[in-house]
Amino acid sequence: MGRVFARAGGALRQWRHPPEFRISASAWPADALAELARAIAAHPADGVQAPVPELPDGSLAELATSLWRLRARIERMDDPPRPVVRHLESAWDVLAGTGITIRDHVGEPFDPGLAMSVVAYEPTPGLAREQITEALRPGVYLDGRAVQMAEVIVGTPETPATEEAGKG
Repeated sequence: MGRVFARAGGALRQWRHPPEFRISASAWPADALAELARAIAAHPADGVQAPVPELPDGSLAELATSLWRLRARIERMDDPPRPVVRHLESAWDVLAGTGITIRDHVGEPFDPGLAMSVVAYEPTPGLAREQITEALRPGVYLDGRAVQMAEVIVGTPETPATEEAGKG
């Protein structure tokens, strides 16, 4: 009962101040705050992890893709900042711990039956069979279920006509 009066008192104190100095209402919907409060109450800080609200598949895929792009950019840096690398790896591990797998499939052999979107086929020297040479977007999987199909570029073996045209 004390919390109810504390909230009411807080709201009344806001009215004493001019509108530009009042603290705005929470941007979170009331039902989300109530669900979060129930989760915290059900699992106090005793080492038991509270259930995490689920993200829609589209948001999950965007988050995973952004993290994948950041990781690729950091790998291209000569001397990346250690705190950034540490936080990136921590976020990557959290996603992996929740059953999310991010794969770019680069270097894997390509079969037409694979669940991925091929953006282009490129003749590539030195290949014996079709192989994924570049990923534009990774495949994102949640507990083995595809959330986002990978977008890839497939390298194809050069034909003798293509090889001669490249030499001349």
